[in-house]
Amino acid sequence: MNVLVLSHLYPNPISNMYGSFVHNQLRFLKDYCQVEVVAPVPWFPLPGFGLWSAYRRVPRREVLDGIEVRHPRRFALPRRIFFTKLWRFHLKALLNTVEGVPNIIHAHCAYPDGLAAVEYSRQIGCPVVISVHGHDVRELPAANSRWRTLIARALGQAAAVIVSSRDVRERVRALGVEEGRIHSIPQGVDCQQFKMENARSPGEGGWRILYVGRYDPRKGIGVLLQAMPLVRRRADVRLQLVGGSAASGTAADYRRQVSALQLADCVEFVPEQPHDQIAKFMAAADLFVLPSFYDSFGIALIEAMACGLPVVATRCGGPEDIVDPAVGRLVAVGDAEDLAAGILAVLENYDRYDREAIRQQAEARYDYRQVAAQIHALYEDVLR
Repeated sequence: MNVLVLSHLYPNPISNMYGSFVHNQLRFLKDYCQVEVVAPVPWFPLPGFGLWSAYRRVPRREVLDGIEVRHPRRFALPRRIFFTKLWRFHLKALLNTVEGVPNIIHAHCAYPDGLAAVEYSRQIGCPVVISVHGHDVRELPAANSRWRTLIARALGQAAAVIVSSRDVRERVRALGVEEGRIHSIPQGVDCQQFKMENARSPGEGGWRILYVGRYDPRKGIGVLLQAMPLVRRRADVRLQLVGGSAASGTAADYRRQVSALQLADCVEFVPEQPHDQIAKFMAAADLFVLPSFYDSFGIALIEAMACGLPVVATRCGGPEDIVDPAVGRLVAVGDAEDLAAGILAVLENYDRYDREAIRQQAEARYDYRQVAAQIHALYEDVLR
């Protein structure tokens, strides 16, 4: 079976973390089928425009973990100018890049990738599966009625739509997709890479709290920093923030907040790391925190759980499907006091959390080997 994957979310030299979940899924899916990736990047001819100009450094072709990835250029402008035309530029990138006819196309994100994929499929005659990832069925439809129409059009023509949480399923249904074409398959974790380490006892030398992700206001980092003084009144804690890149923001604003809150002695900023290095940060932590305003799933949560960490997350969409009382606490979105209370509740009752059981729960539900098998089975059903 030949699978063409279309995704503008994909790691590249600009950011190792950007779309890493798509690549990691494919690392295991290629055991079942032949995979080719087309990951368009913006074409911007002028130097001196920061990230937009930096995309010129992305190679047009590379091989990552045995997967051939092509990065055709597609026209794009900042601030979503000409956004309703973006799917056409993706389609043109496909037409100029792909050789041969795949058995199936798997697009990640309903727009622009999904709409480009279904229009391309009409020309070559193969079915399309679309994985939606939250912002494409939440933020975009709410922001512009024309974008909503384009997204509904893409999902309406897909043979199957993959969702990772109940929240995303309801949003897809609200866009007019019938239940029979919606398939729940979670995001995954490599449980051989993310695993428990016993280098130190929990709380030894102070509690270590970890956040991994983008330096993005929507990720709630500012709220987490506001919660830290409240936590420090009752616990000896250190917070490590791992993330940031040219594509996802920097730590500058948060460093100023740390200084204003007098947290410099207990907050550490770690630059973006290759995905295969994240496990060592989790292995050294005691608690993982995801304070997002919205997350369609929460991959970092299950990676932390695979390392045996209890977690604290906000009720922001995806985490409600992942976090139960056996693995941690759910707290209100954007509420520093509730976040601090949740963190303290876990730390002060830490011996109630069975870290081996947390690890086993992650492995049973989310290991990439099982996720890849489910996706391949869906491909076979679609082709039948």
